[in-house]
Amino acid sequence: MMADDSGGYLKVASDLADFRIDYLHNRTPGYPLLLLLTASGEVPKRILFFLSLLLHCTSIWILASVLYTSGLTETMLCLFGILLLLPPYVEPAAYVLTENLTEFMLVAGFGSFVLWSLRGKTIWLVIAALAIGYAGLTRPTYQALAFAIAGSLFVMPVLFRFSNTVIKNTIKASLVMICVSAILAGGYSFINYIKFDYFGLSPLMPFALSTRTARVIERLPDEYATVREVLVRDRDALLVARGSEHIGTDYLSNPDLIQELTDLTGLQKPQLAKYILHINLLLIRKAPLNYLYDVACAFANFWFPSSTVLANMNSPFIQLCWGVINFCIIGIFILTLVAFIGGLPYMMIYKQWAVRGDRALLQELTVSQLQGYVYIFAGTIIIYTALTSSFFHIGLPRYRVPTDGFIILMAFLGTDLYRRSVRCAKIVCQKKQSDGEINRRE
Repeated sequence: MMADDSGGYLKVASDLADFRIDYLHNRTPGYPLLLLLTASGEVPKRILFFLSLLLHCTSIWILASVLYTSGLTETMLCLFGILLLLPPYVEPAAYVLTENLTEFMLVAGFGSFVLWSLRGKTIWLVIAALAIGYAGLTRPTYQALAFAIAGSLFVMPVLFRFSNTVIKNTIKASLVMICVSAILAGGYSFINYIKFDYFGLSPLMPFALSTRTARVIERLPDEYATVREVLVRDRDALLVARGSEHIGTDYLSNPDLIQELTDLTGLQKPQLAKYILHINLLLIRKAPLNYLYDVACAFANFWFPSSTVLANMNSPFIQLCWGVINFCIIGIFILTLVAFIGGLPYMMIYKQWAVRGDRALLQELTVSQLQGYVYIFAGTIIIYTALTSSFFHIGLPRYRVPTDGFIILMAFLGTDLYRRSVRCAKIVCQKKQSDGEINRRE
């Protein structure tokens, strides 16, 4: 199935057919390379669909393996797999879009990193870093994900009181992740700079940022009066256009407007992107609260159902069913996240009791610590995606799709983690009662 953005990826694939980049493209080369691999550079072939299905099923298997390692039961694993095989979660495999490949790369990086944490083999860390880096080349949203992961890795030793050896390994992992991502993203950005005088993965980001400042274009100073009137005109036209969403935020996606701005300013695509970025930053400084309001709206929109006609089967009732399932999962995810954050101080106290020699408590805490480690790592990917999609773009539910597997994983893992924390609390209470009785007898 072709979508509005599919043509852009086919253009990049066609340009890359001779292993050279001749134009500055809005789309990055990560997904177009998959199109070339499946001979879908000109017309999508059936093999692309089958490979996309394979990538999704492999992602489910990797995530289920992490849950199995974390101590979840077979029943929970089966339910986890069934959920991710429902039409809304399989649907992205049918579109010529980046969601499917991005999901696989994120999951591959996540699973490899967990495997490195358990076994300590450097090869798994390198695979994780390459997968996370390639996710950035597939969707520019993730070009800075390695820095977010490194930040969460430095928080974990404080929460779980890791040994000095583990802290050294954490520093090593952070450096590898950042360096590999910087080489991949920075290398492609440098190619764009050398060839087209634009340092970045895609010139689309400044235009995407315009969705956050559409309501305040009138606040541009008079020195931008000509450009300001053109932008206001097209925004207002999109606002009342029949069949549009009537919010006017995506006005700069109009190719005719881009051409008019090019003629008006005399700037070509790379310089025009820098100019638009300057304008957007100026508008954000002039109206920061409006910007934050739009970010909040995008953040809320991010969690809504993402299913389209394929999964909905043109049935409002089926669409409602998928929506109910989506909000139930999101609700469980939020509840377990709140419970996890609130329960961290208690888990630290329980660990002090475990040090005193309570083997049952120590066993529960060992599993809980691994689960907490996995939970934070998955949560970092989800929160990073939500924030970047809201601060720099419109926050469409489609942007959440690559992380849906992580959201369901956290819902299952958080539920089991809560169950184990309650069990730890019972063990501690019984231990306190036992110690109190001994003290009274003495």
